[in-house]
Amino acid sequence: MRALVTGANGFLGSHLVDHLLAAGDVEVRVLVRASSDMRWLDGKPVERVLGDVTRLPEDLASAVAGVDRVFHAAGLTKAVHRRRLFEVNEGGTASLIRACLRRTTPPERFVLVSSAGAVGPGPGGALLTEDQAPAPVTAYGRSKLAAEDFARRYFGRLPLTIVRPGGIYGPRDFELLPAFQAISRGLALRLGRKVHNVNMAYAADIARAIGLAARSERAVGEAFLVGGPNASQGELVEAIVGAVGRGRVLRLSAPAPVVRLAAGLSSLVGVLSGKARIFTWDNAARLLAKSWAFDLGKAERLLGYRPEWDLDRGLVATAAWYREQGLL
Repeated sequence: MRALVTGANGFLGSHLVDHLLAAGDVEVRVLVRASSDMRWLDGKPVERVLGDVTRLPEDLASAVAGVDRVFHAAGLTKAVHRRRLFEVNEGGTASLIRACLRRTTPPERFVLVSSAGAVGPGPGGALLTEDQAPAPVTAYGRSKLAAEDFARRYFGRLPLTIVRPGGIYGPRDFELLPAFQAISRGLALRLGRKVHNVNMAYAADIARAIGLAARSERAVGEAFLVGGPNASQGELVEAIVGAVGRGRVLRLSAPAPVVRLAAGLSSLVGVLSGKARIFTWDNAARLLAKSWAFDLGKAERLLGYRPEWDLDRGLVATAAWYREQGLL
């Protein structure tokens, strides 16, 4: 079996490559840009094809030729200008699907890695479910929903499955690193003073969920929330404190107006510098939402998926990797 992975040099994509290679019967092809950082792929037995998902479908012909499964994990989580999120997340999905449909025989499965952000937080603090009407609260979430909407137009022509991870952490992740570093210096900061619930999954679990989605016939034409354990933001912070092993930590809560102000200033710095930032005014709505906790029932029933990594064990492993990299 031959698989194509887009975004394979990134955090989640590289864990997905590891998962596929571990199966032993999968030949992995990766679509990467010439300028991509390849450190997570170096030394691995993968076929590299240079290209970009935002190119025309005919330019992607060599990438999709002869593959049985396509895992589309490429995408942007941040950008200076919102339109760039749509160009990559929606436009890249459209180009790749059209490239697959140009083949005489389309791939046996196309897995679109979307995001819980395409759905939005649980209404009134409730658990997110697949039945919830999408109401994304960020430009990133809206761009991922647009990619999903495009994919749904081709459910009848291409065996498509959509997976929607929530928060992902683990080795090779740098978005949660500032929280680890702050706690290692003795400061644990919570955003907002209300209880906020999150779903945090270890990257290897999400890679396994994506693999299950590609193998299950019951997954065709379906969308799945996939994640890890649910926790309050306070529980997440305390779990990181335990993983770092810091004895004395000052615990502070930043009021929501302060978070929004800081996010607005961060956005301004991003625009002036021309460098995309993850902490923005737009993203403050996601960070302050009451509930990103999941109901994983559908993935359990149809995919047989359950997270194997609990929060404490996963964060300890992540802290160990940060130390190995000299980051803690």
